[in-house]
Amino acid sequence: MSGRDRGARLRHVLDQPRPPIDGATIRRARAEIVDDPSLSGRALAVRLCRHMDEVLAAMAPDLPTGFALAATGGYANGGLCPGSDIDIVLVHPFAISRDLVEETAQRLWYPLWDAGLKVSPSAQSPRSLGELAREELVAITSWLDARCVAGDEAIVAACRADVRALWRKSALPWLRRLRDANEERSLRFGDVASLLEPDLKDGHGGLRDVDALRWALTVDREDVTAALDAPIDGLAAPVQMLLAARCEVHRATGRSTNVLLLQDQDRVAERLGFVDADDLMLHLSSAARSIDWVADRFWRRVGRLGRGGDRGPERRRWGRSPKLSDPIPGVRIADGEVHVGPDCDVSDPSTVFRVAAAAAHAGLPLSSAALRALAATPVDAGEPWSERTRRSFVSLLGAGSGVVAAVEALEHYGLFSRYLPEWSHVRSRPQRNAFHIFTVDRHLLQTVANAGELVRDVSRPDLLLVGALLHDIGKGRAGDHTDVGMELIDVICPRMGFSAEDTAIVRSLVEHHLLLAETATRRDLSDPRTAANVAAAVGDVGRLELLSALTEADSRATGPSAWSAWKESLLQQLAVAVEACLAGGEPTRALAGVPSPDERFADLAAQVRDDGELHLARERVGDIDVLRIASRDRRGLFGVIAGTLALHGLDVSSASAFTTSDGVAIDEFEVLRRAGGSPDWTKVARDLRKVADGTIDLADRLEQRIRTYSRARRPIAAQPPRLEVLVTNDASDSTTMIDVRAPDGIAVLYRLSSTLAAEGLDIRSAKVATLGHEVVDVFYVQQTGPADGGAGQLPEPAHDGLADRLKLALAS
Repeated sequence: MSGRDRGARLRHVLDQPRPPIDGATIRRARAEIVDDPSLSGRALAVRLCRHMDEVLAAMAPDLPTGFALAATGGYANGGLCPGSDIDIVLVHPFAISRDLVEETAQRLWYPLWDAGLKVSPSAQSPRSLGELAREELVAITSWLDARCVAGDEAIVAACRADVRALWRKSALPWLRRLRDANEERSLRFGDVASLLEPDLKDGHGGLRDVDALRWALTVDREDVTAALDAPIDGLAAPVQMLLAARCEVHRATGRSTNVLLLQDQDRVAERLGFVDADDLMLHLSSAARSIDWVADRFWRRVGRLGRGGDRGPERRRWGRSPKLSDPIPGVRIADGEVHVGPDCDVSDPSTVFRVAAAAAHAGLPLSSAALRALAATPVDAGEPWSERTRRSFVSLLGAGSGVVAAVEALEHYGLFSRYLPEWSHVRSRPQRNAFHIFTVDRHLLQTVANAGELVRDVSRPDLLLVGALLHDIGKGRAGDHTDVGMELIDVICPRMGFSAEDTAIVRSLVEHHLLLAETATRRDLSDPRTAANVAAAVGDVGRLELLSALTEADSRATGPSAWSAWKESLLQQLAVAVEACLAGGEPTRALAGVPSPDERFADLAAQVRDDGELHLARERVGDIDVLRIASRDRRGLFGVIAGTLALHGLDVSSASAFTTSDGVAIDEFEVLRRAGGSPDWTKVARDLRKVADGTIDLADRLEQRIRTYSRARRPIAAQPPRLEVLVTNDASDSTTMIDVRAPDGIAVLYRLSSTLAAEGLDIRSAKVATLGHEVVDVFYVQQTGPADGGAGQLPEPAHDGLADRLKLALAS
């Protein structure tokens, strides 16, 4: 048929009356499917695909030869979730009027758009489709599973065959591009198995990884198929788990998001019949681990195809194949993996950790056959370890970043928890708060990897690594996780072969693993009592250096909000003061090298002394603006500044207050930079001065802002934020400490500091931080006119009343 004949035939089709299918009809029918409680996971996805097929077939019942509607992507293979993009291609002959093609396409797409569907349509001739497929990875992979839903089935089959021929003709180059795209995606979206808010589709171990495996197998090469540890059908159950969760996320939220947020996990768990959200996340983590185990090993092997033997990505820069730093009889490297031969003594309990350590240090994976061989010998979970087993275990922990993959490989066959049965309780366990980003087991392994960078800073690297691995081992059990962890250490360390003295040190690391971080960020380091209290808890310099290294490793493994140059500086100051106490010296003298407020803020303070005015200095540090405001000290100044910043919608992440020896107040605020640009700092400074001199009614303006902008915030933790206030004189000899945890919100810091001012209390120093959904603020205050409390402290009988009034101010 000529192009003119096809055009005439198409015009005839377009002129015919259309079937009574409109957006409202499509929307109602689709809603009935989505709302059907008997459908979930794959069954729901397939039913949505079938409905879409029916709609398109009814909309285009008599397309002429050479025209077709093709389903591609997830729609083609039965993977439509309620919020999925629906990929449709109108295939048309090359020699046809573009206007007719566009008119046809619009008549097809508009009812779908009117129905509110997320349609990703396109119109292509076989020629233009082939050109795209030769250049774009997304284009060629989307057509590997394409199928006809209306029109000329032969033309869709021919296009699919041509695309597959292109795919197979340059199989290895395409697979390398696909592997690179997978790696980039994994880096961007993180691990489904270990993240507390995973991306179920694009995360590492997610649904997209299974799609990539299917596409790779379409090259139909024996060596590619052999790269799989097991048939891909073995991933059906994990895929069903992730697909069901993704469908329920769409149902529960009414959005097309692929990220399972903390706020939605309870609803999704209930819809899928799990006991609770923790149970759901455990199953999702297990499913993702099954997928990433298969995918990682497959792509590592595929990456070596065509490179010749050991000339793969693991090859050293100088051209030699990697070797094991600990040669073990019967253990060898082949095809970029560590293998265990029949002459390897797998009956020796130390062999598991020795082989895993050798592989981790070499940066190589253990082969599946090696892992099966190591798992073949049973081990009594309660059997004491030999010295050789313990040394091999510590060597594994000291492998740096390689420890994460090595332990994951061992645990895939239950080997790690066979020797350390307590591990199974933290395996895949979610923490479900904004502070942490990883599951408990991944957090512990990341802490070990970080600690590996610090082993040269301590005298007992082995105890540092073991303490890093076990510092949160009590999580997920009844009771305080630190107390439970200490009890577990008394069982675990003797089993490992550590002496009573070494066990006591590891026990103290678990007991105090939060001590330095909480003290450094929430206590007044200039007060001698602070260092003395920590020194009494730590006991000796050796434990202090271990605890300092563990604190850094732990913080860096927690999340981006848990470590910063500011926190590192505070920890160093605290460690210096505590070490002086332990050595019998004065902590204030040990801190002599740390600049005092007079020295740090000399220039700002001098300006205040000259003219008595308020002065503001600003410094940009990464994505934070550090504001330093200097003024003559007076009661309520901290609250005035906090309120003015809130008035401008500035998000304070941390703050500190200082006073020079001659009464100049310096308040330092770290403000998160806005995505849309910087505020008008000149106006901020002008308003600060106006509020300070009473020209602006700050309380009234803030109340207006709160009414205008307050709204329900997205929960970013499984548990609601706490409202706790502790007032005590035990932390300092001269001031009263007020420790506050409260829900974050507009002007929280202002309400706190204003209440303190109204109580007649001067803020002598402050530590303020925002941790996700909570503020954690500590104020050291004195009475304006010291009474019975002495040295400006608030008398203890007044503590409870003050705490109650602060809670009331925060709850209002």
